[in-house]
Amino acid sequence: MSLKIIRTLFTAAAASLLMTACGSEEPAPEPEAAAEAEAPVVRPVPQDPSTLQPTNEIVERMDPDGKGMHLTATNPAGKKFEASIGDEVDLPKDFPEDVPVFPGSTPMASMSSPDEGMIVTFKSTKEQQEIFDFYQSGLEDAGWEVLEDTTFGNRLAFDALKDSRKVSVVVAGTKGDARVSIIVTPAN
Repeated sequence: MSLKIIRTLFTAAAASLLMTACGSEEPAPEPEAAAEAEAPVVRPVPQDPSTLQPTNEIVERMDPDGKGMHLTATNPAGKKFEASIGDEVDLPKDFPEDVPVFPGSTPMASMSSPDEGMIVTFKSTKEQQEIFDFYQSGLEDAGWEVLEDTTFGNRLAFDALKDSRKVSVVVAGTKGDARVSIIVTPAN
């Protein structure tokens, strides 16, 4: 995945999730060269010219190998959003212990916000139905109430509830190339 695509995805994610930025007439600074990829890029905190109030702070960090990007954004109210994308990323620090991870799958993207929840996307070479069955039984074994499943096109999906949380599982892809999205949110 090219650096330009990764950077575009992160910028769009941060803008849409924070939705408090007022924009600036000045273009965003370009990141440092790949040799300096380990150092985080801190975007300046722009100010709304009509109120002189700070908007968002965004910190970007590239993996030293250049295969992934991590973003942390904080809005003026102090709410934080974290995202990672690449060939292989770490699970969010607060990924629930009672949500299983399919053996041999690799997390390739994650976004999280403490108040809003998280989404993690995994890739796997296994069959969709095998992955789907694993999550249904694994969540039931962990005390989740699994709700009715849905099939639409080449996607299998279901929701589960536990305490004040909801988890949605979507498995999609083709034979030997599956993607699994796990979405954990407060139950409403």
